[in-house]
Amino acid sequence: MKHVPMTKNTACFWLICLCFLWTSASYLSWMYRLMRFGTDIPVEFATEVLGYLFQAAGILVFSLCVRRFPPIAGKRTVIAVIAADFLLMVPALLARPLAAVLICGCAMNLLHGVIAGFYLYRLALTVEWQRRSLVFGLGYAVSAIGAWLISLPGDSNFLCSPYAPILYGLFAAATVWLLLNEGVPAAERIRFDGEKPAVGVIVLAGVTVFLLSLVKNLGFGFPAADVSAGIDLELSRVFYAVSLVIAGVISDRERKYGAICCVAVLGIPFLMIVLTDQMSASILFWCLNYLIFGFFTVFRAILFCDIARKDRSLLYLAGFGLMCGRFGDAAGTFGWIALSDHVNTLIIIAAVLFALTILLFFPLYQRIYLPSPIKEQSEQERFERFSETYSLSLREREVLRLILAGQSNAEIAGNLYIAESTVKFHIRNLLKKTERENRVSLVALYKKS
Repeated sequence: MKHVPMTKNTACFWLICLCFLWTSASYLSWMYRLMRFGTDIPVEFATEVLGYLFQAAGILVFSLCVRRFPPIAGKRTVIAVIAADFLLMVPALLARPLAAVLICGCAMNLLHGVIAGFYLYRLALTVEWQRRSLVFGLGYAVSAIGAWLISLPGDSNFLCSPYAPILYGLFAAATVWLLLNEGVPAAERIRFDGEKPAVGVIVLAGVTVFLLSLVKNLGFGFPAADVSAGIDLELSRVFYAVSLVIAGVISDRERKYGAICCVAVLGIPFLMIVLTDQMSASILFWCLNYLIFGFFTVFRAILFCDIARKDRSLLYLAGFGLMCGRFGDAAGTFGWIALSDHVNTLIIIAAVLFALTILLFFPLYQRIYLPSPIKEQSEQERFERFSETYSLSLREREVLRLILAGQSNAEIAGNLYIAESTVKFHIRNLLKKTERENRVSLVALYKKS
């Protein structure tokens, strides 16, 4: 039977799905392991403060290494990191001394961050922007549901069992197999999306993502006491899966709608702060928190993947959205722990930070999602002049727009609802009228016009 290679979108989906499945599931197992040693607050500090900080540090290490030496993002390096991650995972989940569990768990989370940096780099590098949010959101969603399903054996205690690392090892091996059997285009052959953003815009994006995550976690810190009291953590993550898919669809339809939804749901954590002492609402809070968490997850990851795809020199920034978000998650959880007995103070601080987040979000929104009318008009005039100069028909103009957007013949055919052979016919006419030899020279001619 002839082997049919996966498309780049499918390959990236499975890469994200497998990586997030075993890294997130092992993180939950680590949390359950720590819960056997002591009180609830140290567990939250270890997992949601230290764990998140080490994940963010891992992304930062990967990104800085890629900036300095891009080939380090190759398969061999990542396979070595996966192997090291698994070797650290075993003592983190099975060791008896608390110190060994903490140290190995933090090191494991550092490598989790490196792996996250890699698949976000791959997402920015290989997946076109029209599919990027859904590929990411669907990959995380399937992983969240998968973590729930593998938790079910043994009266829903499998993640706490000594057999869990064996299953995670199998998933890690499947990830290695995928990396060895999928082909990825080199960065040199990638068409980048547009104008390189200013440094100030990138900094503003990072600070905004940090504050969004900080405010959200000030409202609800995933209390370990609820898990001890019987909250089904894995089942509540099914709601996370739902929000991830919804956020992915909305964001791919229009990036600005995904950004607006992310800010709109930020008001929900205030309700959680006010009602945090009502145990009867715990299940509702867990489900509600995961329902809104998907919008934050997609927005912060895709925002920086889009920035990274603007220019080859920015590819190393692909993981910065998740990195800034993890720093915000850790800071928010720390604030939630420290001020949990001072609700009024917590509300005041959260309100001030919420206002600051909104003040920063609108300039970011304007600079990223609302292009300059003058520039937009100038580009339209340029296109019209080019089309009139070469006497292009209406259909040829439509095809040219999609060529300039970097779409393949198949994608153009799908968007215009015509046969691929018809697309080729129009492209031949375009090349003939402009006296060009191929699509590349046609695009170069347009850019010079």
